[in-house]
Amino acid sequence: MKTIASLLFVLAFSTPAFAQLTCAAWPQWNTFKTHFISPKGRVIDLGSEYDITTSEGQSYALFFALVANDQASFDTLLEWTEVNLSEGDLSTRLPAWKWGIKEGEGKILDSNPASDSDLWIAYTLSQAAKLWQDRRYAVLSSVLAERIIREETAQLPKLGITLLPGPNGFKDENTWKLNPSYAPLFILKQFAELYPHSPWQQLHDNSANMLISTAAKGFSPDWVNYNAEQGFFHDKHAPALGSYNAIRVYLWASLMAEDAPYKSALMKQLTPMVEHIVSSGKVPLETQTVTGKVSGTGPIGFGAALLPFLAAENASQSITALQQQMMMDTGFISSRYYDSVLYLFGTSALNKRFSINKNGELITNWSAECQ
Repeated sequence: MKTIASLLFVLAFSTPAFAQLTCAAWPQWNTFKTHFISPKGRVIDLGSEYDITTSEGQSYALFFALVANDQASFDTLLEWTEVNLSEGDLSTRLPAWKWGIKEGEGKILDSNPASDSDLWIAYTLSQAAKLWQDRRYAVLSSVLAERIIREETAQLPKLGITLLPGPNGFKDENTWKLNPSYAPLFILKQFAELYPHSPWQQLHDNSANMLISTAAKGFSPDWVNYNAEQGFFHDKHAPALGSYNAIRVYLWASLMAEDAPYKSALMKQLTPMVEHIVSSGKVPLETQTVTGKVSGTGPIGFGAALLPFLAAENASQSITALQQQMMMDTGFISSRYYDSVLYLFGTSALNKRFSINKNGELITNWSAECQ
């Protein structure tokens, strides 16, 4: 017998007009909350050592709560994040990236912030301020944005201002280690609009250069090194491999508006991923970014993440095939955090539950269609 969660999963694909029919209601978000979010607002990576919570998980859940028009959950998530990851004050400390239950005590396990999570938190707060007409969120967003520029960027020779994965541990002498999936261009563009006197526009343009340059064969890497002499390069510390991190590069690119700066160039650069899926019927687990070779079959979340990318390329048969695979394997919606996150992003974008305009502003169906 199918569980209620499984039936809701199937319903998500039952009609192309699903988003228009439901407007504010989002059963898949409620399922995610039930399985992965504690009553106090902690997103739990089930089955992980120490039942960890990451700032990434908190940031994505905040975004989903906004898309769902669920301000109560949003505030609960925000409060837990501030109290437990920022020592009680997000305005004075960027959130630690990892927290967990160790030796019976809940505590920070790694205090180094993660810039992608910080960007998503600041971005979601800025959009919540507009959509919910609450200035508190705007003030906190601006403070976080300023701290990100100050603490998580660096002036790289011949490249300019660049987003680092975190404040500490990503520079070795004259070489920096970067993560392409940490820099969604639409977030950087929105901050360039909101804070025109800060260097967000330069960071946006330099990040676009990095994303395109590091995917020479059409596949983005998880990690890449940079120095003035070699430019972007790979070694044993940053192998030419794309997988669990890089899958988000395709997702973020597909969320950009058609007329957004660099959208066309980036989508064109990443076309080989679509071509492989269309020809093989599979989303690869790993891609070799220098040779262009692919291997393995990615988990269900990889396919979900690529749904809006495939839609942008009019690959309807591949979308149908991936949706059928998802309906045959619904176990992830109650046990696998990362798959579930990618699923929520991919399906809600595909079903037009939200969109992002050329300036990076979030448009939700509950604000645009259901008023």
